[in-house]
Amino acid sequence: MAVLSLVFAAEVTEHKRSEERVRQLAVSDPLTGLANYRQLLAAIELEIKRHGRTGRFFAVLLLDLDSLKKINDAHGHLVGSRVLCRLANILQIHCRAIDTAARYGGDEFVLVLPETKSIAALQVAQRISEQLRNDGEEPPISVSTGAATYPQDGKTIDELLSAADRALYRGKRSSKRLQTIRRIRHLDD
Repeated sequence: MAVLSLVFAAEVTEHKRSEERVRQLAVSDPLTGLANYRQLLAAIELEIKRHGRTGRFFAVLLLDLDSLKKINDAHGHLVGSRVLCRLANILQIHCRAIDTAARYGGDEFVLVLPETKSIAALQVAQRISEQLRNDGEEPPISVSTGAATYPQDGKTIDELLSAADRALYRGKRSSKRLQTIRRIRHLDD
């Protein structure tokens, strides 16, 4: 009888572990361990509702990993996957417990930053960029970022994410212009 009880207990424990794995996969990205798209939408919706109750601001920060295709082509997809995980680790380590870090898709990530205005969101982006520059791993990686604040930049999830996306691409365009100017100046020297 004791053996049967042990077997039953082991089966129950294994069943609970399996259920927990399924629950975790339902809300997290399997590669990075960050929140997945579904969980990202739930986090933003929660902040919109919280704003309705409290009037507190929140920001979303969109991060786009620069040159992932070049990294994959030069070093292989395993290194590319490791690059995605490096960024995810920095997001997990250097964000507040109340923030939600999510993989938005491909090489894009989103941070939901409760009680944060746009200036503070840009400071978070600078800290993350600095951490990536100084992580000491190869290949070196960087991100382009765009921030949007609720409700100033959008009153729905789609409007907010679109505003962050537009800000990100404005930043990429100005960065490319600056690089071109530096190259031209270097050629003139």
